[in-house]
Amino acid sequence: MRNLRSLNPKLLQTTTGQARGATAMFWLGVVAILLQFFLGYVVLDAIGINAQKVKLHPATVLVIIGGIWVLVTGTPFHQRCRETPGLVLFVVMIPLLALFSTLSTGISGAAIYPESYWSAGLLALMLEPGSPGQKRFLAKLLIAVCVFNVFVALYQHITSTPWFPSVVDPDKTDIITDADVDFRANAFFNHPLAGSLITTMAVFLVYTMRMRFISASAIFAILLVGLFAYGGRTALGVVLAFTLMAAFCMLIYGIVRRNLKPDFVLAVVAGAIVIPILVVVIVTQTSIADRIVDTLYYDDSAEVRAIQFKIFSRLTLPDWLFGISRDHLEFLKFQIGLGSKHTDIENFWILMLLNLGVIGFTVYMVVFLSFLYYLCRVSRTINGWLLVAASLIIDSGSNSLGVKTSDLFMEAAFVIAMSGYADYARIPRLAMPRVWQRLRPANRTSGLGEVSAAQTRGLQVMASRPT
Repeated sequence: MRNLRSLNPKLLQTTTGQARGATAMFWLGVVAILLQFFLGYVVLDAIGINAQKVKLHPATVLVIIGGIWVLVTGTPFHQRCRETPGLVLFVVMIPLLALFSTLSTGISGAAIYPESYWSAGLLALMLEPGSPGQKRFLAKLLIAVCVFNVFVALYQHITSTPWFPSVVDPDKTDIITDADVDFRANAFFNHPLAGSLITTMAVFLVYTMRMRFISASAIFAILLVGLFAYGGRTALGVVLAFTLMAAFCMLIYGIVRRNLKPDFVLAVVAGAIVIPILVVVIVTQTSIADRIVDTLYYDDSAEVRAIQFKIFSRLTLPDWLFGISRDHLEFLKFQIGLGSKHTDIENFWILMLLNLGVIGFTVYMVVFLSFLYYLCRVSRTINGWLLVAASLIIDSGSNSLGVKTSDLFMEAAFVIAMSGYADYARIPRLAMPRVWQRLRPANRTSGLGEVSAAQTRGLQVMASRPT
């Protein structure tokens, strides 16, 4: 350190300043994540702020400021292009897509680009330079908040009193109350489906955190109950299917390589026994799973997914090429029977195609999938790939990324938190530090003032050496 200071003090000062700036931006990103959790649009409505008049969420404003700061003061742009091309392409092209949408279909609805997409890329810029310890702290914070929301959802379900009414689209004045549809707990989330999605992300994060078996099992059970409480059938099915698939592949791989770990075998056996029992108890002995069981085969939501494709038969050639405005979309939805306040086109791919047209949608596909590939790579674990794939499947069954939402924003947070465990090895509880092992007497029954035979021989040798 002295040599570096004497040779180039300005370089040392610059490096220290960049490190402090990166740390500050990381914690600013953590604050933005907490705002997304606890200050959603439903909460803003509850405290008297009209969500329709809030064009950008406070968390989005924070990450726009922080993300631009990181771009200007952090890693040089050309180096960032070489290291993370998918992230740079996403951050650069999303504003251009927003401009294209505004010029072709009008400014109405253009806020989804900074809110639902650009904020996720900027958050990744702020969180990725964090240290592994900071990312592991973020992972623990995300799990704690998700578990807290599950308990809130269970309380809402037991009392049948939602704290905040659900919304289909924050840009609409209509909200969904308990009198409109069957009751579904949503905790602090804008909609129960958002709760299901983020709880799914938490499950894959638990798989990555290398917790002790007891702790991981308890958290997994709580999150599984939360999936039933939120009523997300797709999320529940994806979690169980991906878990079984991953466990089977790892089991076969371990058998072939002959390196099965006892903890993994114990987890597989316990899961095969406990999970079916837990599901049966929830379904038969509680009312938490009533919504999933009652609508397991076909319901109004499934009917909407069949009707929504009729909208393509009403598009003209300019509509196909350049997209349609928000007002025109509402008119076409009314024509095909999706005009009520609690129905919408439940596929964000369709919404983005209608907004951008074929020309813009082609660019959007390249940019969006490049960012998802970046998230998979930055996670540095197979669980990151599973999380991204599961989130994409769940999001494809709702309007999600076609309206203002925090889904992709939270996905970036969970994936980058995973990367903190890439080179992490949990210290066994009974392990003893090496320093204490050297100081510990060889004879456990000896007094504190006694020394071992080895220590005595060592002292004798040192005394016999000539000075």
